[in-house]
Amino acid sequence: MRSATKGLSRGAVCAVALMSWVYGPTGAAANDEAAHALAQKFSQAADEGARADEQRNADARAKAEAEARKRADVARRKAAEAQRAADEAEMLRSAQEEAAARQVEQARIAAEREKARGQAAQLAEEARQQRIEREWQAEEARRAEAERLTREAQESRAAEERRIAAEKAEAERKAEEARLAEARRRAEEAKVAEIRKQAEEAEAKRRLEESRVADLKRQAEEADAKRRAEEQRLTEQRKLAEQQSAQQRAALEAQREAEAQRVAEKFRLAREAREHTMATRNSLGGPLPDDSRPAPLIAPPAAAKLSYPQRVTVLVVMQPRRHGFAGSRMTANPVLCVGNDCYVSNGAGSYASAMRRGQALGPANTLGRNAGACRNRTTCVFRGVTLPAQSQTIQPVDMGFLHHDRREIRTAEPDRSCDFSAGHLVCAEPIIANGYRAWIVPEAVAERAGTRVLERALDAGLPAARSVSAGAWSPTVQALPTR
Repeated sequence: MRSATKGLSRGAVCAVALMSWVYGPTGAAANDEAAHALAQKFSQAADEGARADEQRNADARAKAEAEARKRADVARRKAAEAQRAADEAEMLRSAQEEAAARQVEQARIAAEREKARGQAAQLAEEARQQRIEREWQAEEARRAEAERLTREAQESRAAEERRIAAEKAEAERKAEEARLAEARRRAEEAKVAEIRKQAEEAEAKRRLEESRVADLKRQAEEADAKRRAEEQRLTEQRKLAEQQSAQQRAALEAQREAEAQRVAEKFRLAREAREHTMATRNSLGGPLPDDSRPAPLIAPPAAAKLSYPQRVTVLVVMQPRRHGFAGSRMTANPVLCVGNDCYVSNGAGSYASAMRRGQALGPANTLGRNAGACRNRTTCVFRGVTLPAQSQTIQPVDMGFLHHDRREIRTAEPDRSCDFSAGHLVCAEPIIANGYRAWIVPEAVAERAGTRVLERALDAGLPAARSVSAGAWSPTVQALPTR
């Protein structure tokens, strides 16, 4: 189309030129403007045709480009669909391979799980066998421990029976000398029967008590921990009390020294008076006194012979020993045995509990009440102790878990030199034995003195020639010298 337009334009130009040549110079001037207008018209038509051709070519190119893009889009979509189909095929193949691999893995896991269950069953069986073995060994150890405790109890009972038999023989001999053999023999037989009965009851209770031993040990450990804390607290309180009462102690010590000098002077005057009386009686030919012992520091309240049975209060200071395991503190668990009876303290304000010796020192009381109010203490007050006859024997016993420490046996009678007046308690004839010291205070004197003075006497260590006043009482126990 564009070529045809260009050919027409060239033809028009040629025609104009030919007409100008044909008409010659004469018509040139007239026709010049017309030719020029016609040429311009043809030129404009040619330009418009060229522009129309360019527009049509541009539309054709745009249409071709749109068709090409459309075909490219179609091709891309087909390629994408083909790629998607290929990807889906690949994903399906991968899924199938993963499913096959998962099945293989599940089969392997199931096999391993089955193997693990078999191994767990085998380990459980081995653990059960080991547990049975340990239980058997523990049972053997418990049986051996029970046999050992039984042997120890039997040996202890046999030793106790031998000691009781010896004490019975000694008591019968003394009763024969006092012409009370028949009555004493019957009483001893009744006591022995009661002891045997209690021993049988203790043997029956022993098995029950063994089950409590473990709990008691645990409680003992807890009590020991509490005791250590309490000791620390008491130590701090004691230090504070010692600091606060330094002046009071100094004054009390000066008072005691003055009292000791006064008593010593009184003793000297009494001795001089007694020597003067003896010299006077010798010069006059009078009889000599029956009692050759030195006069007590304080005259006895009555010269009449004591009547029996006699009730007294016994104050005891014990030499401490180690109780429990290594590292335990030095202390004591005192009970007082009088003949074949023993007393467990209920404190300075109440009478002590009396029981048979075998019952007091047997396993039931050892694991139960033990020393009562005097447990873990080196000092003790035994109120209301009965002395059945003159020259009765006493024996303090330090109770232990596996072993009782029986202290020295001494003959005891009421100390008639004990007196309480003006707030002071004094006893001039204490019992000083290996491992303990004791005052045998008549019960009437103890009643007048009161609990605070009795506890003060224990705190002072039961001195032999010093009085004890009713001042403030401290729980500090003085160390008992070893004799």
